[in-house]
Amino acid sequence: MRRIGFFLLLGTLVGLGIFRWYWVRGGGEKGGLGYTPGRVLLSGGKTLETLSAIDGEYTRLVGAVVPSVVSITTSRAAPIGDPLERFLRRRGSREEQASGSGVIVSEEGHILTNHHVVVGMEKIEVELTDGRRFPAELIGTDVGTDMAVVRIRSKGLVALAFGDSDAVKVGQMVWAVGNPFGLQETVTQGIISAKGRRAMADSGVEFLQTDAAVNQGNSGGPLLNVRGEIIGINSAIFSTSKEGAWLGISFAIPSNVARRALESVLRTGRIVRGYLGVQMMGMTAEMGVALGLPDGRGVLVVEVLGGSPAVVAGLRAGDVIRRFNGEAVGDIYGLRERLARVEIGSKVELGIWREGVEKRMLVEVWEAPVERK
Repeated sequence: MRRIGFFLLLGTLVGLGIFRWYWVRGGGEKGGLGYTPGRVLLSGGKTLETLSAIDGEYTRLVGAVVPSVVSITTSRAAPIGDPLERFLRRRGSREEQASGSGVIVSEEGHILTNHHVVVGMEKIEVELTDGRRFPAELIGTDVGTDMAVVRIRSKGLVALAFGDSDAVKVGQMVWAVGNPFGLQETVTQGIISAKGRRAMADSGVEFLQTDAAVNQGNSGGPLLNVRGEIIGINSAIFSTSKEGAWLGISFAIPSNVARRALESVLRTGRIVRGYLGVQMMGMTAEMGVALGLPDGRGVLVVEVLGGSPAVVAGLRAGDVIRRFNGEAVGDIYGLRERLARVEIGSKVELGIWREGVEKRMLVEVWEAPVERK
């Protein structure tokens, strides 16, 4: 009997062991409660080391630049339309608020942002990534380039350097940093999709196009290269929805345009723009044929304004500007962008088409009168 009891006990223990193993491995009732942890599939090799190094450089880059990107909140008093509401509140205005982004570009507290972020606003407040808030002073703004410069008073600010946007290549990696939808310190990554884009018909800026995600509130934030240099200021997106949802196409003002705007403000207290003194229109194929142009490209001078550098140089209505300092001019926006590159007071060489003959002339670039900016 003892021997039979021993074998019964042994069989029971073995059975319990098998059952426990089966249960833990996931074979129990309803799939079991078992759990088998995963294992690392890639544990070494040059490929993993390379990817880990790239990952580390990404995070190092982001950690270095994010403290220089700020959130901008603007506000103004807006009229209340309902007479009853005015009576009940016993005041004739309410506060409207908007938000955007900016980037610190000097240790003295100068911040670049977009004109449309601050235009018409009475109060501008800047918040740093460490949570500190400062009232900001509007130093200068320009609707033509959609650039604005504000300034805060604080010590220990870290400014980002400008890169050369003319040297940017299609396909290179970029990062956009900003404050979309009020979500501070947001970083997105992409590539340069194209150069020389015109996102808005009335803009004289040839934009950089990128697929880095940009949304409402990103306006004024920097577009950065792998060195952490500013190569653009995020300004607009292409969207077909009422909400303005991002569709993978974003536009940034080239850093060389932004840098010149900043230098102009620091030098003169305002953003200065070049001026030739002509009214222009784009060419059509029919106009090109009528004027005998070989390719129909250029900008037609419709009117030469009195007392302008164009008058001094001898430009006439009917001339077609085809080259600017040796560069081909395709349309009005290209001419404006090239004009924005040159210093006030410098002379530029224009290649024009007049009565079937190519001519060259030197024109001095003046500062645009205030009413024509």
